[in-house]
Amino acid sequence: MIKIINKKAQIAIWVVIAISIVAIIGLLFVFSKKPIGAGIDISDPKGRMEKCAKDAVNEAAEIILRQGGFVEPKNYKLYQNNKVTYLCENTGNFKPCINQHPLLLNEIKKEIVQYSYPIIEFCFNDVKEEFEKRKYSASFAETKLNISLGGDRIYLNIEKDIELKKNDAISRYEEFNVEINNPTYDLAKVAIEIAGQESKYCYFEYVGYMILYPRFDIKKFTMSDSTKIYTIKDKYSNKEMNIAIRGCAIPAGI
Repeated sequence: MIKIINKKAQIAIWVVIAISIVAIIGLLFVFSKKPIGAGIDISDPKGRMEKCAKDAVNEAAEIILRQGGFVEPKNYKLYQNNKVTYLCENTGNFKPCINQHPLLLNEIKKEIVQYSYPIIEFCFNDVKEEFEKRKYSASFAETKLNISLGGDRIYLNIEKDIELKKNDAISRYEEFNVEINNPTYDLAKVAIEIAGQESKYCYFEYVGYMILYPRFDIKKFTMSDSTKIYTIKDKYSNKEMNIAIRGCAIPAGI
């Protein structure tokens, strides 16, 4: 009888110990969690904003490349769950396609700005709130974004007057210039070449193009409605761009 009681007592002790350990771990987790904004380094708001801008632009570019140059395509072909924009299209048969986006690079720049702006603005507001919590007087003017595309680069210029003041210390910022490693320009140039060749000759010699420009790996998939999906891969970065082409279609049965 005594042995049974001892065993029950031992079990009870181990249960209490287990519950205590779980409770301690829970308390450590709660108190170790940082409040929102605590990750902001107030000594380097410029670095914080540049990182936010880079992340936003790269995210925009990823969506844009996957969907043929647009965040929300209006005229597209669904391919592998992606809305791939028609860069050159003729809905009829036999005739060459018509270039739908002759100013594609300008359109891409606008798409990046429109997608990135609210994200970057949110980051600015987050930084402002954090400084104000720490008793700073924070003045943030209107945000203006300018995008430039170049070889392997996206250049972002953010114009924004910022003044941070606490006691007698004042910090001022007027603009942020961010250089982002990204091949959007290079992939879009190939896409423009494909659309141009398809509109003239109903064909693009992608095998020969890859021999001349081995940096790119180009694949073509022809769908049942004669839509061609070109996938352009940049071997340097492994980034890909999809585009849709439809022209010189031959009706079924001919």
